[in-house]
Amino acid sequence: MRQHGRVTTVEDRLNARAPAEREPRRRPFRADIQGLRAIAVGLVVLDHAGVPLLGGGYVGVDVFFVISGFLITGHLLEGLHRTGRIDLARFYAARARRILPAALVTIVLTTLASFLVVSPLRLVDIVHDAVASALYVPNIVFAVRQTDYLAGTAPSPFQHFWSLGVEEQFYIVWPVLLLAAYLIGRRSRTVLLAAIAVITVASFGASVVTTPVSESLAFFSPHTRAWEFGVGALVAGFGAAIARVPGVIAGALGWAGLLTILVTGVLYSSDVAYPGSAALVPVGGAALVVAFGARGGVDRALSVRPLQVVGAISYSLYLVHWPMLVLAHEHLGIDAPLALPVGLAVAAAAVPVAWVLFTVVETPVRRWRGPSRRVLIAFTAATLVVVTGLVAGSAAASVLPLTSARTEPERSAGELPAGTPFVPANLSPTLDRAIADTGEIYTNGCQQNLRESTVLTCSFGELDSPRTMALFGDSHAGRWFPALERAATALGYRLDTYTKSGCRSEETAAAWESSKNASCSAWREAAVARITADAPDIVVLANHLGPTPGRDPDVQNADWIDGLSQLYDRLPASSRVITLADSPEFAASPVLCLSSHLDAADACAIERADALNPAIREAQRTVAAERDGAVIDLTDYLCNVSMCPAVIGATLVYSDEHHLTATFSRTLATALSARLAPHLEDVG
Repeated sequence: MRQHGRVTTVEDRLNARAPAEREPRRRPFRADIQGLRAIAVGLVVLDHAGVPLLGGGYVGVDVFFVISGFLITGHLLEGLHRTGRIDLARFYAARARRILPAALVTIVLTTLASFLVVSPLRLVDIVHDAVASALYVPNIVFAVRQTDYLAGTAPSPFQHFWSLGVEEQFYIVWPVLLLAAYLIGRRSRTVLLAAIAVITVASFGASVVTTPVSESLAFFSPHTRAWEFGVGALVAGFGAAIARVPGVIAGALGWAGLLTILVTGVLYSSDVAYPGSAALVPVGGAALVVAFGARGGVDRALSVRPLQVVGAISYSLYLVHWPMLVLAHEHLGIDAPLALPVGLAVAAAAVPVAWVLFTVVETPVRRWRGPSRRVLIAFTAATLVVVTGLVAGSAAASVLPLTSARTEPERSAGELPAGTPFVPANLSPTLDRAIADTGEIYTNGCQQNLRESTVLTCSFGELDSPRTMALFGDSHAGRWFPALERAATALGYRLDTYTKSGCRSEETAAAWESSKNASCSAWREAAVARITADAPDIVVLANHLGPTPGRDPDVQNADWIDGLSQLYDRLPASSRVITLADSPEFAASPVLCLSSHLDAADACAIERADALNPAIREAQRTVAAERDGAVIDLTDYLCNVSMCPAVIGATLVYSDEHHLTATFSRTLATALSARLAPHLEDVG
């Protein structure tokens, strides 16, 4: 920090040992940190707006964590060394003034806007997210939800509050930990810094260990993110040593840190396993800027007026940009990501909105200097009022209608269905039960989850039959199961299941050999070994393959012919392989669409040409013909010649973008049995 023409540090002020009764001195303003905030929020906002070269813009959140760890720890260390204690009431009141007002206003306004533009089916979950955000536990909610493979993909307008939840949880725990370490260590600065280092290393280890097992848990959890704050804390704690680094070297390190942040923002993407060890790069870059950014020219670069303005409103901008993008997306239709010009326009519009929030709400309340206890009581009361209102809103959302007034006769599955043009009052399953309509294979624990690699095998159908059939595949196999179980029983077969969510049994050769999901690779190899040992008469393959727009169909076809041929080689030579062609895939959940179009369900259908992957289907047929296998394609029971409807008769066809409901799957049992029978005549 620069003060009176020389570099000063936290330790300089700590060692001054001011009298205990003296008020804390105002720390010098760090223009470089303000500019770094602008860089961080800019990366996040542009990434969310869809800028293609900033797929790693999420690292901006890591930068914020380092800054927070540095500033908060510097403040706490100064108080400890100056007075020997931490005024927790003063600390929490300051944090409440800084964080709560703008956050609560954003939560209320976003909830009100959601009632205007969001699908009624989503409102209850969104209001629940609002409550979690007001209570600063949204990261815990999202960690649980994101590990649920069937939770759907439409983003919550409060999803960005996860980072604020982590930060607030850090603020609650950190001063207590520092005070405890300070007292246990008999006021030793060395012991205190050692405690910070141990916590930081332990948290980093937890992040590295957890990320490959459950990336969402590692991403959202405070214990796997605490090390990022800890890195900033260590920079604050070792400020004296940092200040002794020669200016030329300090400048070079500061520039290196800034470049590292920008490069990771460009080179990282959603495919990077994160946070884990990958987060060490942007966190290290942020630490270098925080440590050395006040020297060597970095401060001048980060002090330019535009960055200072954006840095000042960075918190408000972070708060408002995401709900504006999500709600604009839903208002315009969620069939596809926002076009880049639209995303950029919404992001640009978020800047003046953030400035208003900063000017009218954030700044005036932050300057309120009432007694700490009074501040805490006031904000606690405000939070309770907001939460109470949100709970009332959730109750109102839960009674919104989810069907039309008309009923529709139930009917057997037929080819080339016309679809029902409204959401019938006797819809089965109902829209609010769609996600839970998974079928027995899920409810009895036979479907392996995303994280585990143990092969779960269950038997159904004619259990005493000498004729055996194996179902091998991912969650789509689980959704075909209700139809296949009835068909196997009708045909006199025992049906054994080998299914795991998110892990395809059909795959290209390259993906089979190098899956990013370690549990999938282990499970798949073990399942193949079990199937080979059991040597069933029939192996039924069913998987989520989906359309892949933008890829050359001829290249896809060749890749899949190669991969499927190798799959046949892995399976028992005595088994006949039968592939179930994949079900259609929608760009957005038809369930959400239907809740907004109760009397116009046709608007939620998808064109048949857009819902399927002809290249993969052709590869399946080619390999099956060469290897004495078969492909059963029931698409004509799901789609007519041009469209694939979301409701057929009184039955809801899909639970999300591509999973069949168990209810509809069961209606296909007769058709599936008829298609299977000719391929079983010469088996066994």
